Amino acid sequence: MKSAKKKTPIGRRILLILIILVIFLFTKKISLNEKITIESGESVSKILNQLGTIEKFRMKIYIKTHHIDFSKLEPGNYQFNGKYSKAWFVEKILKWSEKDYLRLTLLEGRSIYDIDDALTKKWYITGGEYIAFVSDPNIIIKYQVRYPFLNNSELWIMNYKLKTLEGFLYPDTYQVDKTKNIIDQLVYVQLETFNTRVRSKVSSPSDWYKDIILASILEKEERNIKNKPTVAGIFLKRLEIWMALDADITLCYGLKTSYTSCTPAVIGQNISDKTNIYNTRQVRWLPPTPISNPTRESINAVLNPQTSDYLYYLHDMQGNIHYGRTLDEHNANKSKYL
Repeated sequence: MKSAKKKTPIGRRILLILIILVIFLFTKKISLNEKITIESGESVSKILNQLGTIEKFRMKIYIKTHHIDFSKLEPGNYQFNGKYSKAWFVEKILKWSEKDYLRLTLLEGRSIYDIDDALTKKWYITGGEYIAFVSDPNIIIKYQVRYPFLNNSELWIMNYKLKTLEGFLYPDTYQVDKTKNIIDQLVYVQLETFNTRVRSKVSSPSDWYKDIILASILEKEERNIKNKPTVAGIFLKRLEIWMALDADITLCYGLKTSYTSCTPAVIGQNISDKTNIYNTRQVRWLPPTPISNPTRESINAVLNPQTSDYLYYLHDMQGNIHYGRTLDEHNANKSKYL
């Protein structure tokens, strides 16, 4: 008589099934072939929702047990092609390794020549493309239709049409799709940012092109926000008495070069050039256009200047500002601080 086959206890069977299930759940790779666009403010859930039910469950457990923080998820296009381990899948999201978006930071006080130079050095454009775009009459007219702040009657009174978008290309960090026209996107978001951050919030007159010009000079001359209203007041006082602004940095714009290329030596070589209409040591009154793209703080300082007895100022080697009421006081400050 044959002996009965020994049966596996139910508990062991359940344990074996659980082990197999755990192996299946936590070792199988994540499969995804999809390009997912994450907009600003959207979470990683938009990516996880593209997974199957089991894979989504596996990833949620992995994220929770490993305390992974996706709160700073970058907006942009995330491209997935193939199978990934959970660790690799998470790393790919966090590092945003295959991105179609470029993150461009345009600093305060940069001109169209600076921006063109920066984009060219990173191989995003060919040298001169950005300058040509923002100086194109057809482009300017297109944006004048969209943004009323570009239609300034002061320009027509002076019989001077807007020749570039300089002064309105707001400095900030922007993201553009590198698969599309980078310059077109960048200029659009710069103008849109100016419209939302400046034009809609800063109390200003309808004719304010001269204010933008002066703010662009102020942006280059004074970095300290607290000092901007006082320096703006000094500039306005000089204009009132028909005194030269004497802001040496302005002549660089007339040389059509980036400010990094316009060294003190270059300024010294050109300081006596009366043919440079941007040389505010030789030409009284304002330059014909902005010389940079100012921030809201500089524009606001020009619109709300601080009156004072000062007519002169200078910066010492540490960047601290020193004011003078008279030329004698100014020369004394030169001897003391320079």
